[in-house]
Amino acid sequence: MKKIISVLLSVILAVMLVACTTNADSSSSTTSKTSTTSTTTTPTTTEEAVTDQNITAEETTDAFTMTTEDGEFTSSDNVYTITSAGTYSITGLLKGQIVVNAGEEDEVVIELNGVTITCDTDSPIKILSADKAEISAKKGTENVINDNRSNKTSDDDSQGKGAIYAKCDLKIKGSGTLVINATYNNGIHTTDDLKIQNLSLKVTAYNNAIKGNDSVEIVSGNIVAISTNGDGIKTENTDANKNGETRGDITLSGGTITVYAAGDGFQSAHDFNMVTGEENSTSTVTIYTGSYSGYTSSSASTTSYKGVKVQNELNIDAGSITLKTYDDGLHADYGTTFEDGTKGKGTINISGGTVNMSVYAPANKTPGGRMGPGGWGGQQTVSGADAIHADYILNISGGTINIDSAYEGLEANIINVSGGNTYVSANDDGVNACKGNTTPQINITGGYLDVTVSPNGDTDGIDSNGVYKQTGGVVIARGPYSQNAAAIDADGSVTISSGTLIILGYGRVSTSGNVKTVSMSLHSQGNHTVTINGTTYTFTNSYSYSKTTCYSDVTVS
Repeated sequence: MKKIISVLLSVILAVMLVACTTNADSSSSTTSKTSTTSTTTTPTTTEEAVTDQNITAEETTDAFTMTTEDGEFTSSDNVYTITSAGTYSITGLLKGQIVVNAGEEDEVVIELNGVTITCDTDSPIKILSADKAEISAKKGTENVINDNRSNKTSDDDSQGKGAIYAKCDLKIKGSGTLVINATYNNGIHTTDDLKIQNLSLKVTAYNNAIKGNDSVEIVSGNIVAISTNGDGIKTENTDANKNGETRGDITLSGGTITVYAAGDGFQSAHDFNMVTGEENSTSTVTIYTGSYSGYTSSSASTTSYKGVKVQNELNIDAGSITLKTYDDGLHADYGTTFEDGTKGKGTINISGGTVNMSVYAPANKTPGGRMGPGGWGGQQTVSGADAIHADYILNISGGTINIDSAYEGLEANIINVSGGNTYVSANDDGVNACKGNTTPQINITGGYLDVTVSPNGDTDGIDSNGVYKQTGGVVIARGPYSQNAAAIDADGSVTISSGTLIILGYGRVSTSGNVKTVSMSLHSQGNHTVTINGTTYTFTNSYSYSKTTCYSDVTVS
């Protein structure tokens, strides 16, 4: 009976599934190999664009085989269909397709043992039905998956949406190498949860390099995600899971992750989290967007090219993230209505780790003029490209933040600094509490904040459209000597009752408690050292400012 069913399935599948190509005999045998790397778009001509070639794999031309000891599969016209739970080992060259059509409670493991799969009519690996699927690049093997379809121009439900496409939870793992080239749409795409660990993975895709509709979790490995026309790593769904938690999170707890994106580097439908993983592992993340990515197509039509963009909360607790972006570096939206009825918080929390960023902002230029991700010109790419922008609340309680360039450095409706070391260099306001959900506020209770803007022009070092209140910490604010543009300014009041505030330039400040004015001279261009309550701080002024004013409730020298 099993043999009869197997034959019937083969006949049915031969009618329903079109083989990706039929010009190769899957049973042919040869031992030669051809050296290849992932296919990429020609880099932009600017010398500032960055490309990466550190993960490569050789395509094999060995005979293709699929073996299993505990599963079942059929084959017809170079389409291999897995029909039950089990572990399946594949090796060699397949100009065709792997389809998983197992039971809804089945778990399927596909082991890549030196395989090249090329398809030009559908997803090379297409998982239609299973409870969970795992694709493992085995130790010491090099594996290549090529989705050679033409660029997607319209929706077609019969087509897989990525080179690896799954309608179930998907895990990509192993200690080998996997290179994916996708000219149709996405590189890796699952409609559910996606987890990546251990392997060396390079994905080059026309649209999103890596997408998990419900979530993306990276726990280890060396991952390079390249999008020539879309986003790097992305989630989509925001309904509630079985535990009542909103889906759509991206979580990084380990590994080295490099993203090159025409659009956003990471786009999370809900939260983005960098946390400490097992055995105290942390992630090292590097992001290039827009023209900073040497892979961006000159015809890319995306209009958002942020480093990390979320619809709810952006949390950095550990690890290192470096961003070179043509739009906001870190960005959180407020007020998005999710499928479970909750609304986006628009909050960014930085409590640990290291953040380094450069946001494209030419000196002496004002915002405006959307040129597109492939365009280089003499003005800002998007209106108000900030290093860190939270629509509602920005909390900095730890870690180190280095902002080398931006139109504005830190911007949110409410900005709370209670710890960490933050260094800001910006062309307009260094720190700006903008109008929004409530009265704008800048609250400094601890930490170290060092802000630089030009001493010329309409620029404020620290600017609150509401109030500035300092009850601790150390702040060095630089800016013009002008009542219209200042080192520190507020539409309401600027008050300090504890901590140390050093102003290089102009600022109108009200003091209370034990805070006194300290006579100092730190406003000249060059290196300076100041000792505050026994701790020595060294800083550099890129410009010469008009004067120094210091307020503190502790000993300063």
